[in-house]
Amino acid sequence: METRILYAVFIFSIFVYWCFNEKAGLQLGLIVLFSNWIISIYRHLYEYLPLNINFSWIIFAVVFFGYFLLCNKIISLLSKGGFRAYMIAAAIVSFFMILYRPSLSFIINAGIFLGLCVGYCLNKRYVGFKSFDYLQRKSLVKFLTLSARFILGLAVFVFLLFGVGKIFEIFSESQNIELIIFICYVFISLWISAAAPWVFVKIRLAGTGEQKQ
Repeated sequence: METRILYAVFIFSIFVYWCFNEKAGLQLGLIVLFSNWIISIYRHLYEYLPLNINFSWIIFAVVFFGYFLLCNKIISLLSKGGFRAYMIAAAIVSFFMILYRPSLSFIINAGIFLGLCVGYCLNKRYVGFKSFDYLQRKSLVKFLTLSARFILGLAVFVFLLFGVGKIFEIFSESQNIELIIFICYVFISLWISAAAPWVFVKIRLAGTGEQKQ
């Protein structure tokens, strides 16, 4: 998948997470991440072979169907261990994603994955953000509420990405640059999955599931 399409789909998943269904948004984001991870492996293994857009979409489709075939089984297994099991599983998968080669593309994918999963668990346990709450309002108010969520959340997201770029420039010669970038992307993803929902709840752009639709 071309980088522009990848980011477009990922931004769309953020929109779904914040505005309509946080679980569906998370799922779409994870599917994009795993697709990009597999494509990164392919590029490293077959460096001199072209990767056309059709093959990229095939990978995306395979990951999409594979995710939904295994998702419920994995959740059922982890739910027995509760919150701690989810957190440990997220850390293990993130480590596995960079195990093949700790290059920048793998580190970014792993950092985003860890941040999204940990943030989602924190949101579910402590924040209680429900994207569908307040959607029963009148059409104009609903539109303004959703727009405010996405514009505010995306503005901070872009600011954080810009900050990561500056950090990368400053520490590009550091021996710990990979670790720094990994931590930065974990925090960016925590903004997406936990901090932004917390802000939305606090400024009354979202509810906590207590209201009736």
